[in-house]
Amino acid sequence: MRLGAASRRPVFTVTGAVVSLYLLDALLAGAAPGLMAMHLAGPLNVALALNLLQYGTSAWAVWWYARYGRRVLDPQAAQVRAWLGEEEDTR
Repeated sequence: MRLGAASRRPVFTVTGAVVSLYLLDALLAGAAPGLMAMHLAGPLNVALALNLLQYGTSAWAVWWYARYGRRVLDPQAAQVRAWLGEEEDTR
């Protein structure tokens, strides 16, 4: 059960951040089109900046979870596999 809890807990946090940014982008697009059209620099407006930030956070979330899996989940899964292997040998 530790392996399942270890894989879910941080995933909900990171997923919540990514989904929140997506929802903020969608809500602002519908509720404040003037704000989203405001130019920041050259052709870059607020909507484009938020979308680029959304892509960046999505890529970061994938990178982070892959790193987390290698660092935390893989050793725990190896322990489970070793335990199951020992159990099968004793039968």
